[in-house]
Amino acid sequence: MLYIKKYKPPNSFVHYAKQPNVRFDDMDTEVKQELRLSLLREQGWLCAYCMKRLSFDGNDVKIEHYEPRNTENELKYENLLAVCKGGEGSVPERQTCDTRKGNQVLNINPQRRQDIDTVSYTSNGDILSSDNVFQADFDDILNLNDRQGYLVKNRRQALISFQKEIYKKLHGKHASADFWQNCLLKYEKCDRGVKVPYLGIILWYIRKKCGIK
Repeated sequence: MLYIKKYKPPNSFVHYAKQPNVRFDDMDTEVKQELRLSLLREQGWLCAYCMKRLSFDGNDVKIEHYEPRNTENELKYENLLAVCKGGEGSVPERQTCDTRKGNQVLNINPQRRQDIDTVSYTSNGDILSSDNVFQADFDDILNLNDRQGYLVKNRRQALISFQKEIYKKLHGKHASADFWQNCLLKYEKCDRGVKVPYLGIILWYIRKKCGIK
């Protein structure tokens, strides 16, 4: 999970939300497409919860209400995130992200930097939090550490691929502190561009190399 900085919502969505008696489900297709694209750009085309790559055409994307939606928050831009389909149609034990979450309430909020600062990983691909309540969100509500699913494996593979890339770049030589600092700047720099899938575990690894806890 990564920190998400919200930007200005698209004008078409703002205009729609100001209309009387409108609902999220009744939104015009064009307005919803612009909304989806805005959320994807904010998140670097990654799922807000698991960091899986989301397609550029948006076919595998759901617009998630972070807080269970009601008439007061369903058109509140700050309450909207782009997420993957999380194993829709699978048994509940294999579902992840919003599909698994349903109307449950999360404690961790990807829009609060202090929440994301509690997050770490293991080299095996587990996602952890120093806050036990947030850890329960990961394990129980979002199911991000499902041992029989693909997310742990994919995060581990993302880390291994990055390590191989660095080894190849260095030709097996020792990496200096400056090298790791430059890596950190490069991977943190990606603001509204396309982010690397499962970027969180890569940033965790680089920060460790930089001596940042």
